[in-house]
Amino acid sequence: MPEKISLDWSNKDDIEGVSFPRDTLNRAKYATFLTQFLVGQGFDETREKDDQKRNYVLNLNSEWGSGKTYFLKRWSHDLKAHFPVVYIDAWQQDYSDDPLMTAISSIIKQLREQAKMPESSPKFQLPKKALGLLKAAAPGFARSMAKRYLDMDLAAFLQADDDSELKDAKDSEGNPIDLSELASTMVKQLIDEHDGKKKAIDDLKVHVANWVQTVTETQQLTYPAFIFIDELDRCRPSYAVEMLETIKHIFDIKGIVFVVATDTEQLQHAVKAIYGEGFDARLYLGRFFNSRFSLKAPDLKSFLEVHTDISKLSGEYLESAGIQILPPNEDAKVTLSNISVILDAFKIPPRTAIQIADRVVATISNMPNGSKIDILILTTLLCFYEENHERFQEIIAGDLKFQNKSGNEAGLNEYILDHFENCESLIKMQINPMEIICTLTPSDYGPRLNTFGLATYVFSLRLYLVEVFIKFFSAPSFIFISSINSQYDEIAPINDLFKELITNSKKEPQRIGLLWFKILNIHYQVDSIKASEYRDYVELASALDLIEEDAEHD
Repeated sequence: MPEKISLDWSNKDDIEGVSFPRDTLNRAKYATFLTQFLVGQGFDETREKDDQKRNYVLNLNSEWGSGKTYFLKRWSHDLKAHFPVVYIDAWQQDYSDDPLMTAISSIIKQLREQAKMPESSPKFQLPKKALGLLKAAAPGFARSMAKRYLDMDLAAFLQADDDSELKDAKDSEGNPIDLSELASTMVKQLIDEHDGKKKAIDDLKVHVANWVQTVTETQQLTYPAFIFIDELDRCRPSYAVEMLETIKHIFDIKGIVFVVATDTEQLQHAVKAIYGEGFDARLYLGRFFNSRFSLKAPDLKSFLEVHTDISKLSGEYLESAGIQILPPNEDAKVTLSNISVILDAFKIPPRTAIQIADRVVATISNMPNGSKIDILILTTLLCFYEENHERFQEIIAGDLKFQNKSGNEAGLNEYILDHFENCESLIKMQINPMEIICTLTPSDYGPRLNTFGLATYVFSLRLYLVEVFIKFFSAPSFIFISSINSQYDEIAPINDLFKELITNSKKEPQRIGLLWFKILNIHYQVDSIKASEYRDYVELASALDLIEEDAEHD
């Protein structure tokens, strides 16, 4: 094998007709590490000759949204240049009642293709003994005999305490029947079936090992072979468990490494669905795997960039559509980052985060020319709506009441302070204030030339919620009526903002950022939007439940 295989996913790649984008979640380093680790487990020429090849099963634990399928597809594709590789999407094939057939058919087909041999090649044919194993006719034969002659279940027949229970047996029509010969036939059939299965399994293992060897020899590849099993946690519980049993007891073949990718927590639920809630599913699953590697979920911003269409958030689109959003950003990724800051603060789970981000985008893309909106208010309200519909309505109505930690009744102000006490995340705003407002006219001062230039202005989400969100939904007087053609010195609120801006011009960057947000809020008349309009936006968008596909990035 190569001394070290380094995987590079910095560019997009087309795999079996599907385009996979570059590795924005920086996963290639994990694939490189796991490759070296698993190669050492599955094949090591420095070990004793009869121990050079080993069987190994890795559980790749990955929660939804962490890029599991993308990871496996790109990893397995790249490994084909070095090793025999099989990729099995278990969920796409769980319509079958036979996981063994699923595995065998995939192994034969993909190894044969990797060896570049025709379908008729005698080297890649399923042995006749294995066909008998797959059909598993004997148990059905025994069951049918018990049902035919006794009108009873096979298990009940076999659990009879003694021969006396069989002497008085009658067939399904009530006629006496001597079961001694029938019992003997059935027991012999079951024993023969068990022995036949064992021989078939042994024969199957030999053939699989030979198929792998054929690929290594014809394509100058090396051991071990990699077999990837994806989406097992999405399968029917019985199918998932049977697939694990198949891997454990039938494919424990030296020189083969299995990578079984699951959301292990979900797979544990599947196991409990079969064996009961009190069953120790974690311990049970542990016996199938040699080790577990957990693929960490990405940060929410990176996650949303993969799953959300952000083209409608770009400055170019918004300008062409005649839509003004706050905070303004030319780069759509910065706006998405601001959305993710709020979702993170609410601890919104990944699936719901995608839906809320999509609802923000859907709202903006359906706004008519001349519209304006504060996406921080919109996103915050969407989170409140998802959290608690009743609380959302109370916020809109301006009469939120809740019981605080002291047991006293409190309002929106204390609710925000309590729930976002440790929130230090920053909102970003890319603007050039000099191009928007040339002259500042603070109260108690004469006109001043605006010297605030192009920059990324920042302010904390918590500060925004306290000084903008709370005031918007609890103080009607906060809504100022303004016009871009108005004389600013006639509008007390904005003059006060200018005054504070000049006072803090060389201090507290976050304070300056929030002051500019407030100024733009008045300047663009975004502050004139009514609470009822935000309510309509939220309720309309939330009625749209987007059913996400588990795309290649999952």
